[in-house]
Amino acid sequence: MKVIGNLDWRHPMVRLRIWVATPIQKLLAAAGRWKPARKTELECEQKDQVTAVGDRGPQMRLAYKAPRSEFIDDTNIDYTPAGIALKNGVCIARYSIRPPSTVEILKSRTVKAARTIPAGTIIEAETPYTYGDWVGDFVLALTTAKNITEPLILPKVLADKSYVIRDVEALGISYIVADEAIRIEKARIMQKRVPSYYWGEDHVAAFREKFRITPPAPIPGSILYLGRFDTHSEAAQRVYPSQEVARIVESLGGTVFDTRNASPAKFDELAPHMETIIADQGSALFGVMHSQTKNVIELTQDDWWHSANLFIANGSGVENYAVVHIFNKTEADLRARIERHLREFGVKP
Repeated sequence: MKVIGNLDWRHPMVRLRIWVATPIQKLLAAAGRWKPARKTELECEQKDQVTAVGDRGPQMRLAYKAPRSEFIDDTNIDYTPAGIALKNGVCIARYSIRPPSTVEILKSRTVKAARTIPAGTIIEAETPYTYGDWVGDFVLALTTAKNITEPLILPKVLADKSYVIRDVEALGISYIVADEAIRIEKARIMQKRVPSYYWGEDHVAAFREKFRITPPAPIPGSILYLGRFDTHSEAAQRVYPSQEVARIVESLGGTVFDTRNASPAKFDELAPHMETIIADQGSALFGVMHSQTKNVIELTQDDWWHSANLFIANGSGVENYAVVHIFNKTEADLRARIERHLREFGVKP
C-alpha cells in the first residue's frame, strides 16, 4: 500500500499522516504560506442518475456547484517538476496538479526558476498518479479546451510516464517539460471543470473527436475480458482473480486480454470484439470509448470502487452495467454471477 503519493485511504499510516498534516497545513494557510482551494470552490452537487446493477446501485453524477470558466490567466507563475504552481513563493493549489505537501509548502520560498518563458499553459488537476488520473483530468482538459496557449508545460513527474508524451503528441499540442522550475510570465491555467471523473456524453464525444476515433459496430455476441493479472498499480495495489475469470470467459467463448498491453491502438484493434466487456476494475475500461460496447460487467474489490468507469461507459453509449464484488467469492461464485448478468443483458455466448 502506498503511504506517500496517491494515498490509499484504507491504510492506517495514511490516515495517521493526514491526521498530523491537516492542522499544520491549516496553520500554514492562515499564515499565508500557501493558498488552498476555498470550500466554495470545491462544493459539489448531485445531478444525473446513471443506472448500475449488481453490488452497486444507481449513481449520481457530481458537478461543481459554482461552475468554472475554461481558464484563468495569471502572471509570473513558477512551476516545479512536481507540478506545483507558485506565485511570489506561495503555493497555489488551484493552479497545481495536486495540493502541495507540507514539506513543499515549507520549502516554497526556496524555489528558484531555472529559466523563464514568455507564455504557456498549465493544468489544474486533482490527482496525478495513474493513467486513469491522466485521462480523467489532463486529457479531458486537453480535449475539451478551446483556448490553450502553447506550449503546454508538463511537469517532469508526468512527462516521465510514457503514455503522457504519447497522448500529447497524438493531440498535436506543442509542449515543454519542466525538469527544473520554470517561470511563466503569462500563464494560462486550464481549470478543472469536472470533479473527479464524472464525464458525460459531451466529454466522451470530445475525446473521440480529438483522438480521431470512429468506433466500429461490434461482432454480435462478442465478449472481451480485460484482466489486470499481475498489473502493478501506480496507486494502491489491488488483487483480482484474473486467472479464474479468464477461464470462465474462455469457456463462454470470449476473448481474454491482458491489460498490461493496453494502448489506444490496441483498443482500436479490439473494438469489434467488445460488444460485452467483463473487466477488472481499472482504467482499461476507458477502452469503451474506442468501441460500441453494449454491456459491461465490472469486477471490483468490495472496498475499492469508483463510479468513473460507469460514467465514461454511459457517455460512450453502454446500455447495461453491472458491478460484482470479488471478496470471498470462489470461481464457481464468480461464474454464477457473470452468467446471471449475461442472461439479464440478453447475451447468448
